[in-house]
Amino acid sequence: MSVPWIVVLLGVGLLATLLVIALLAARGPERRVVPAAAAPPIYLPTQGVESPSATPDDPAAPLVTAEPTAAPTASPSPSRPAGPTRPVSPSRAAPELAEPAPLVADGAVTARYEATGSDRRGFSARLTVANGSGAGQDWTVKLSFAGNVKSVRASSASGVSASSRGGGVFVLTGTGALEPGQSVTVRLEFTRTGTGDRPERCTVNGADCTIG
Repeated sequence: MSVPWIVVLLGVGLLATLLVIALLAARGPERRVVPAAAAPPIYLPTQGVESPSATPDDPAAPLVTAEPTAAPTASPSPSRPAGPTRPVSPSRAAPELAEPAPLVADGAVTARYEATGSDRRGFSARLTVANGSGAGQDWTVKLSFAGNVKSVRASSASGVSASSRGGGVFVLTGTGALEPGQSVTVRLEFTRTGTGDRPERCTVNGADCTIG
């Protein structure tokens, strides 16, 4: 290739380059394309589809209104007229528990109390217990005095034990069975405040004894 053609080609390339530069300068700075804001959606009126099972003209499907309803109040029932009242009979009082019955028939074992002496500090007495049954019998005598009688002492040779329950009540018990037809006499010494030498009550095996 000869030198003139090279010069021509260089000249053409230079012209093309200048032309491109001129075109770019003529266009100026490019503008950024800003996307347009999306338009608000447009809602078109739609026609509701009527349900064949709940139309206003259908009497079998009434409209239900959601409203607060008051709780139904119970209407007072008419009171029944009061009938004739039955008289209430007084309740029977429970019978008092009696003292245990004696182990033998009444009179089988008997007792007699007798006051024999008295002074300022106390008094003395004699107690006689007899077995009128046909078999040996144990015996217990209970003497109930007023509260001013404080203590008792029984003769040791009589085969009897004495105890106090308080409040003027004393219990005398034979230490052995009393044989049929036999009797025992017990000498007693009591201390007291005030006066009085006879018990308010005397029992032997639950039956009343004689106070002399």
